[in-house]
Amino acid sequence: MAHYNKLLLVFVIVSLSILPTIMNLSHGQSNTTSDNTSNVTSEGGVASEIFQNKMLTFGDNVKNIILLLPNEGHESPALPKEQRIINQPYVPENIVVSPNTQIVWLNGDVGHMHIITLLDENSKQVYSSGKFASNSVTNPLVLNGTGKFTYSEANVNKDDPKFVMVGTVSVQDNPPSPTQLPDTVGFLMVPAKDLDKHISDLTGKGIDVIDKYTFKDLRGGQKGTGTQQTLLVLGSKNGQQQLVSALENITPTLPYS
Repeated sequence: MAHYNKLLLVFVIVSLSILPTIMNLSHGQSNTTSDNTSNVTSEGGVASEIFQNKMLTFGDNVKNIILLLPNEGHESPALPKEQRIINQPYVPENIVVSPNTQIVWLNGDVGHMHIITLLDENSKQVYSSGKFASNSVTNPLVLNGTGKFTYSEANVNKDDPKFVMVGTVSVQDNPPSPTQLPDTVGFLMVPAKDLDKHISDLTGKGIDVIDKYTFKDLRGGQKGTGTQQTLLVLGSKNGQQQLVSALENITPTLPYS
């Protein structure tokens, strides 16, 4: 009996000594850290790739892409107080596509007009959207040839006149996409606390929610939005207009300002 009690005592001591390590490992697996954020909860591969690396490669089958100008995308990361919500001015900031892919930009930056100007590798302008208001999309861009193109907008932030919103479009034959995506793909940022409602609205409109990634709001949140936001990767099998219409329907209801 005494021998049994000694063994039981040893078991309890060992268990108590390793329990904190097990808990720390468990905590570490459920949270990751990325630039400018902590306690990021990952829920998928594609959305995580966009947030962590600010880019996405689309396969040949993707023919329509709706890029997002997120709310506060015009804010400079160089300012002392962070005003951005997500870590890039365009979502995704950099994309790789095949020739003849149609691209539009959706302005989700509340109360701000924007303009997209795209240059080729020789700094020659090949596209200009003209000014477009929040909750509207640009005229479509279709690039027939291969090459790397840069799009940008300057003079967007009076507190940092040098700040320029910049993104890239690389056009390649047979780009190696790591994920099979539908014909039409778009992106949306919503408050994480309202995620179920927005997913229900989207799926009710026939939109597929391909992936999602929840992250800590860079500026800590504001009234109505909460401290966490979710990046959604969306798809449609019925063409670009169906997805644009769904996005234009939901964007004005978001509590961003």
